[in-house]
Amino acid sequence: MPDTTNQPDTEPFARAAALAPQPEQDGTVQDWIRHLAAEALAAHTVFRSMLPRISSTPVPGSRPELGYIIGLAVASTSAAVALTTPTDKVARKLWNLTPEAGALNGEYLDWLVSTLDRLGINPADIDPAYSAADFQSPSRAPIPT
Repeated sequence: MPDTTNQPDTEPFARAAALAPQPEQDGTVQDWIRHLAAEALAAHTVFRSMLPRISSTPVPGSRPELGYIIGLAVASTSAAVALTTPTDKVARKLWNLTPEAGALNGEYLDWLVSTLDRLGINPADIDPAYSAADFQSPSRAPIPT
């Protein structure tokens, strides 16, 4: 039986795909923003869940999936930002969401969850670290009591 202890949990991706599937050819901009933001939040969720399993002495190249996952998170976040921001302000908005610009406290996640909530997806349905009751959009999952 293969060792799956270091494999990423793909459940957040499955939830994101169910809540915001990739739009078809005639998808609207809002469909794409919803899909990209959900995919980005799922990737951030999976990446964060894998951090405790990283060896304190990793071998170079031992965890290539982490690079793919965080790359997906950054690309999807950037695409969603670009689709929600006036063209002449995209570069500034992207810059403002980077650590180099001082976004060291999860501002990009704040942007993702507020965007998803505004578009009708409760972020807690993708990332269990959030509480569904903290958002305006209805949860599609039962809220634990």
